[in-house]
Amino acid sequence: MSTSHRLIFSLAGMLLGASALAVQPPEPPVPLAPPAPPSKQVSISMGSGDGYALVDGSRDSVTMSGSDVDGQQIKQLKQSVKGQFLWFRDQGKNYVMQDPALLARVSAAWKPTQQLGEQMGSLGKQMSAHGKAMGELGSKMGSHGQAQAQVGTREAEQLQALGRQQQELGRKLGEASRRQAQASTEAARRAAERDVARLQQQMEDAQDAMEEVNDRLAAAHEREAGKTEALSRQMDERGKPMEALGKQMGELGRQQEKASKAADKATRQVIAQALGEGKARLLH
Repeated sequence: MSTSHRLIFSLAGMLLGASALAVQPPEPPVPLAPPAPPSKQVSISMGSGDGYALVDGSRDSVTMSGSDVDGQQIKQLKQSVKGQFLWFRDQGKNYVMQDPALLARVSAAWKPTQQLGEQMGSLGKQMSAHGKAMGELGSKMGSHGQAQAQVGTREAEQLQALGRQQQELGRKLGEASRRQAQASTEAARRAAERDVARLQQQMEDAQDAMEEVNDRLAAAHEREAGKTEALSRQMDERGKPMEALGKQMGELGRQQEKASKAADKATRQVIAQALGEGKARLLH
C-alpha cells in the first residue's frame, strides 16, 4: 500500500476513533504558524579552508564560510567599514577587501544559492497551503465520523492514542520540513533531512498500526463507505501535489549544495587574486 493511501486510512481512523469517545466533534488540527521573517539575512556555509565573510551593511546581509570565522571581528568591522566588504583569513592573518570589481564577482558567485533558497521558500509556502486544505478535509471526515460513532471501545481507544501520536509526529515533521527548506548550511540541511526521514518512518509505523485497527472496524462503517471513499479520494488527490513538491524540494537542495561549492571555489579564487594584487588590507 502506498504512503498516501496509508495516510488516508490513518487520518480516517484517527478521526473516527476520537468521535466514538467524545460528545463534541474532534477539533481540527491547529495549523502551524509560518516562521517569523528573519531580522537579518545570513547565509553560512561551513566549508573547509580559511574562513571568509561577504558583508553588505546596506542590506544587513552576511555570507560566511569556514570554521574559523571571527564573528566578533566582523561585527566590529560592520560598525567602521562602510558599504560592502570581504573579510577573510589567510595563514592566520585577517584581511579586508573592498575592490568593487572583485566584490561583484563574489556576489555573483553566491547569487544562485540565494535564488535557490527563495525557490525552496516558495515551495514551502505551497506545501503549507496544501496541508491546510488536507486539514479541512480531515475536519469534514471528523464530522462524518460522528455518524459512525458506534464502534468498539477498545478499538476506539487504540485509534485515539494512535491519532494523538500521528498529530505529534505530523507537527514535528512540519517543523523538520521547514528547517530543511530554510537551511542555510549543508550541515543544517542534512541534519534536517535526517530528521524528516526518521519522522517519516515513525509516521509509517504508526500508520501500519492504525491500518490493523481500521481493518477490524471496516464492517462497522460499511454503510457510510461511499461518503468516506469520496473524502478519501479528495485526500489522495491533495496528497499528490505534496509528494511532487517534496521531490522538487529535494532536487533544489541538491542544486543548492552544488552551487554553494562552486561559489566557495570562486570566492577563494578572488581572495588569492586580491592578495596577489595587493587589494586586501591587513588588519591588526
